[in-house]
Amino acid sequence: MTLIARIARSPGALAALAFVFVLWRIGIPSFWRDESVSVMAATMSFDELWKLLDKIDAVHALYYLLLRPFAAFGGELAARLPSALAVAGATFGIVAIGRRVATPQVGMFAGLVYAVLPMVSRYGQEARSYALVSAVAVAATWVLLGERRSRYLGYGLLIALLGWFHLYALLLVPAHAVTILLRRRSEIIPWLASMVGAGVLLVPLALIASGQRDEQLFWLKVPGLADLGTFGVELAGGPKAWDATSLPMLFLGLLLVLALLGTWWALRAGARPRTSASTGAGAPPGTGPSVGVDALPGAGPRTGVDVLPEPDPNAGAGAPPGTGAGGALLASVALPWLILPVALSFAISQVYPIYNARYVLFVIPALALLAGAGLAAARRTPVGLAVFTALAVLSASAHLAVRAPDARPDDLRTLAAVLSAEQRPGDAVLYVPVKYRLFVAVYGEPYGKLVEPGARSTRVWLVSPRLRGTTWENDPRLKELKKEFRGGRTRAFGAVRLTLYTRSRISSNA
Repeated sequence: MTLIARIARSPGALAALAFVFVLWRIGIPSFWRDESVSVMAATMSFDELWKLLDKIDAVHALYYLLLRPFAAFGGELAARLPSALAVAGATFGIVAIGRRVATPQVGMFAGLVYAVLPMVSRYGQEARSYALVSAVAVAATWVLLGERRSRYLGYGLLIALLGWFHLYALLLVPAHAVTILLRRRSEIIPWLASMVGAGVLLVPLALIASGQRDEQLFWLKVPGLADLGTFGVELAGGPKAWDATSLPMLFLGLLLVLALLGTWWALRAGARPRTSASTGAGAPPGTGPSVGVDALPGAGPRTGVDVLPEPDPNAGAGAPPGTGAGGALLASVALPWLILPVALSFAISQVYPIYNARYVLFVIPALALLAGAGLAAARRTPVGLAVFTALAVLSASAHLAVRAPDARPDDLRTLAAVLSAEQRPGDAVLYVPVKYRLFVAVYGEPYGKLVEPGARSTRVWLVSPRLRGTTWENDPRLKELKKEFRGGRTRAFGAVRLTLYTRSRISSNA
């Protein structure tokens, strides 16, 4: 193998490539509401932060603490840098997992696929915890696939860390349970022990979060099948990218074909007949011998459950998945990881809504592994690279869309610029609901010049969501404002609205 080929398949090289790519135009999109909360929380005094976490967002406490040294520098790049680093870390882990469960070629292609997914760039350029959740999920999966039983201590700590970053990411645990049952049933007891330890570490967070759910996630609704479809839309760049061109649809179609092809190769390996572990007689050429689970290093007493051995990462680099023992292992890792968290989230949400596309972002590495196997199935690296190039070209418009100034759900930067240009001395501001103060304050200069509405106010800027129905119309502060002020034109900056109210008559208290 040439030096260039070795570098191209190196987890470190592909991680660096993913990092550079996600840094491209990272500061162009405006912060939006969720990011505003992150930055404001990360720059508060510890006393103010504690008061915030006591009322809402305790589930993000660890992330806010991690963000503090970055947010102190100010600006979009610094606040989003932890997420960009997390994408690089996840890419490194995906390549390593691909090498372990299949071949170096599968690892390389899986890392490349992950790096060019528009949804990965979208959350790699966001000051929220979702990219870090994916990186921890990849790390936990890598540790789970190790050989020494002592690894379960580190694995349990990683699962606890996963939960502290996002409780709903614990839906990865059932997927890992399936992998353990399929791969190494004799290790169920140490795995369960590690889960008990992780659970103990997560009890305080779970208790606090259960009391804040209605305040934090009131907006989640019972999802339908159409909401599952939106996951594919987000995967390929989001609604704005889809509205502009048909390329995201073609990108998603090719990605799914590759994932299905990789799944077929992996399942085909697992379905092949197995005979003597010592001779491999009767096995198809090139598959190598099949062995019981306890023939693997570090395995416990034999249980009668057979799996294929892990491949030598330095062997069979040019072989497609499914022609070696790693194909079955790839299926036992990637398929539960991809399917179970989404299916469980959707099922639970029929009773207790928890489903949102970004909450299951951590399954995307599994999709990348299967698509990487699909690319490696071409048998020749140049062919796989050609197909990957087509995939990358089809993703180009989506990457431009997610990096546009107004790509996020809110364009708070433009909102602040408009407010700064049009405000007058003595103008007041009213936030309905009150938490919108925190939602928009990341670009705080114009808001710092505004005062609280009072008897002498003649102009009041209303910052709010779309006011419809009775949700916000019954706010007593808004009702009081409308008694003496007349609303003007409302301008939308994503989901945030800005309306100028001017006094229609002089207050008797003026």
